[in-house]
Order: sequence, then structure tokens, then C-alpha cells
Amino acid sequence: MEINQLARYPFMRSASEFVRKYNVSLEELLSSYFYEESRRRGRQRVLDALEDVKVISNPVGSDEREAMLEILAYPVARILVSCIADDFLIRRYAIAEAKAMNDRLQTEDISILVEVAEDLGVSAHRDDERLSMHFADFLKYTSGLRGKEWKLVNQEVRSGYILLKKDKFARVLEQALAERIEGELPLPVTDDILAMCKADVDELAQKVAQMREKYRSNDFGEISITKFPPCMKKLASMAEKGENMPHAGRFAITTFLFTLGMPVEQIIATFHTSPDFDRSKTEYQVKHITGDGSGKTYTCPECATMRTNGICVDMDELCQSGKIRHPLSYYRIKTMGRRGSPSNAQKEPVKR
Repeated sequence: MEINQLARYPFMRSASEFVRKYNVSLEELLSSYFYEESRRRGRQRVLDALEDVKVISNPVGSDEREAMLEILAYPVARILVSCIADDFLIRRYAIAEAKAMNDRLQTEDISILVEVAEDLGVSAHRDDERLSMHFADFLKYTSGLRGKEWKLVNQEVRSGYILLKKDKFARVLEQALAERIEGELPLPVTDDILAMCKADVDELAQKVAQMREKYRSNDFGEISITKFPPCMKKLASMAEKGENMPHAGRFAITTFLFTLGMPVEQIIATFHTSPDFDRSKTEYQVKHITGDGSGKTYTCPECATMRTNGICVDMDELCQSGKIRHPLSYYRIKTMGRRGSPSNAQKEPVKR
């Protein structure tokens, strides 16, 4: 891979090998004037992740020093994220780096996609003008992706390998990279590292706090998350952290929040940090479930259905009391205990 391409994919081991010959120490990287540009770019990578959920890299030509500065921005970003050590930031940064890689792969020759796949531990090879990926890797990284197009029964399989077009192949690699980065962070950091990065860490930590405030799961107006049943608290937490949520979970939390009176726009915003967030698709799905424009609304699943779907979790004393057969009953009882009587929005819906 050429040096300008290594700068586009700084997570690759070959990029690390390229930089290693310069013998740059961690202290030099974080404090030397010579690497100030790498630190600036690394900080910007984290800001891009927070604000746009996509890292914007700087164009690099054939200049070796320029490539090195761009590649070094990647470990700087990882160190900054590790200094803050916030789950929300780690998840968001991992997704942002992975989405950026996906975009870049769309313009690459197929051979580059195979090389990146191998670096990520994905067994793949070129099959004429298409790409083949071992079915085990495909299943591993698409288990959380929604849509019929990711079902194994809808794939073309040859000798244990699945044939994929470039865009779908790159999407699987996106998931693989996101999982790898998330699994590697946070890195261990010392007090000396924290001291050298203090200014950038303080600024980024403040940004993280602002983003958490904007998308926090308990920003539900008059709706109190403390009164949620454990299953809905778990789903709300998954939405906040940007974790992939099963379809049944998205349906359950959407109907639950809508019945409690949350506006459709606010429900849509709840899924903003999802790895596969697509504004138009999410808006369509939420409006379909809530009956906006069609008149037909869906009700929140009962506890029995939640158990069947594998999303009845962390049952507490009230859940086990025998009084609760529906998540909304849990919320209503908790609310009555505080106010004396439930509001209309908190009454269980009439089944249709």
C-alpha cells in the first residue's frame, strides 16, 4: 500500500510499521513542537467524531513527512479518547473512524478492500469484479445490522464464501473496525500523559458532557426514567450509548415512549447515536409505529412478549411481585405511588 493510502487507513498495522522507523517516542508525540500538527489533527478527529460521527482526514500526497503527520494523528486521537475514558465517547469515536473508512473504501480498487479486510482479520478474496467474504466473518459482523439484505438466506454463497458488492463489503468492514477500536479503548494512560494532554482533554471532556446532555436517555421532559421498568431502562441506556438495538427493542421503546406522551420528534432523536442511524429511515419507522399519517397505532408489547423476544431483563422486586403484566403497568404503579393517580398518558392502551 502506498504511503498516501496508509494515511487514509492509519489503523492498519502497515501504517504503524511505516511510522516505527522514525522512532517517535510517546513523550515526543505529545509534547514536541515537531508533532504539533499531528496533535492538532488528532484533536480534530475526536471533535469530528463528537459533532458529525465521521472523521475527516486531510488529503495527503506522496510526501512522506506529511503522511507521517497524518498517520500520527490517529494514535493522538486514541490517547485523547483514552484520557477521557467515557463509554459514550469511545463508542462514538469508534463509529466515526469506521464510517470514515467506509467512505474512503468506496473509491478504492477492490485489492485495497481485500488488504484492509485481512488487516481486520476478515477472511476475504477477490472474485472477478466482486468480493468474497467467509460466511463466519459475515455472520459475526452483520448480526446487529437490520434489514433483509443482511440475512444469510438472501446471500449468494460459494464454497463457504459470500459474494458481495463493494458497498456491502465495505459496510461489513465498517462494523469490524468499529468493534475493534471499541474493544481496544481505553488505553492505559499515566499521570504524565494526562498532564501533557490536559488542555485538549479538558476541552473535549466539556464537549462530551454537552453531547451527553443533548442526547441523554432521561431527557424525557415530564416523563421520568426513574419510573421505567428495568427492560425500558436497558433499552433507553442502549439508545444513549449508541449500541445496536434489536428490532423488537426499538419497537418496544418507541411504543412505550409514545404511549407516555413523548413527541415523535423526540423519539426519533433518541436513536441519534445508533451506529446505523439514518434520519429518513428512522423517521419513517417511528411514524409508522406511532400511526402518524395513517391513523393506525401499535401498542407496547406485554411482558410475556418481551420475554419471548429476549428483552425482558434485570427483573426487580416489583416485576416479580405478580402485579406486572405490562411495562406500562409498572410505570403507572410507580407514578401512582408518587402522585396518587396516573395521568391519561400513563394509562395502559386499549388493544386493537
